[in-house]
Amino acid sequence: MTLPTYSGNLSLSSPKFVRPNGGGGIYYYEAIQMTVSISGIYNFTSSSSMDTFGCLYNNPIDLSYPLQNLITTDDDGNGGQQFRITYNLRAGYTYVLIVTTFDTAVRGIFSVTATGPTRLNLVSIRPITSRPITSGLPSPSRK
Repeated sequence: MTLPTYSGNLSLSSPKFVRPNGGGGIYYYEAIQMTVSISGIYNFTSSSSMDTFGCLYNNPIDLSYPLQNLITTDDDGNGGQQFRITYNLRAGYTYVLIVTTFDTAVRGIFSVTATGPTRLNLVSIRPITSRPITSGLPSPSRK
């Protein structure tokens, strides 16, 4: 089943984070949240003139710690510098897909198409950050 295509725009007003495998640079991003009602294999593919990079997280996420709750990332799995994330999502769980770019400070429009066993409601959110996003990759705190 093809799910609705999500369209977004990375701009100067977009939030920023230090993305996984990004060498400590600052990247614009958009966060897309979904709650799964039927377990199964879902695919998320990007389309853009930008070189996109995708990160899939278990919710909740705190992008001050970009490795915490990270499930997987992809850069060019869909060809043409576009990501493709394929993962077995579980019913009753909430996930967040982060759409960002391979290079730092890149802006532009993008779309994400999702396929899987059922329709997902793809909703833009602003994840929390427990500390300012500047540079470097902070480590998750241990409680």
